[in-house]
Amino acid sequence: VDVVAYELDLENVVKSKSLILDRVKQRRPETLQPTLIATDLNDVDGTVKATLEEIILNPNFNADADRIHTIFVSEGVMIYLNPGVPSSLLKLLRNTVLEGGETHTASFCFADRLENVPGGDINSATKELSIAGWDLSVDQWCPKPGLARHMGVARLLDK
Repeated sequence: VDVVAYELDLENVVKSKSLILDRVKQRRPETLQPTLIATDLNDVDGTVKATLEEIILNPNFNADADRIHTIFVSEGVMIYLNPGVPSSLLKLLRNTVLEGGETHTASFCFADRLENVPGGDINSATKELSIAGWDLSVDQWCPKPGLARHMGVARLLDK
């Protein structure tokens, strides 16, 4: 199984992470390194959309694979995005994967704060994710204290 990792973050964060990852590569050259891409996640309809399409819909990427499963990981990111952007981003992730056709599936793993979900209310979380096209695994829902108060796993709703 081929594993490829991409990380989208602000330019100054990408620069800092690059320095750290360079040191890791020197010490442990066999370590999988993500491709770091500088982008502002608030630009959902611009650079984020274009970047996701380039990565996920690339015809040369796993062209011979029977199935491609993308795992989106969000750790303390949504709390810094502008209002409305987290919901739009979740919809964009789903829609981009669906454009890949029947061979593409996805999961969304998060330790973050979902928009429109007060406290640890599972019903609000299920509704918010469902509106964006994701099915929250109820047994994987784990609210916690702090800013990034929601942890869980969701999968694409049936295509």
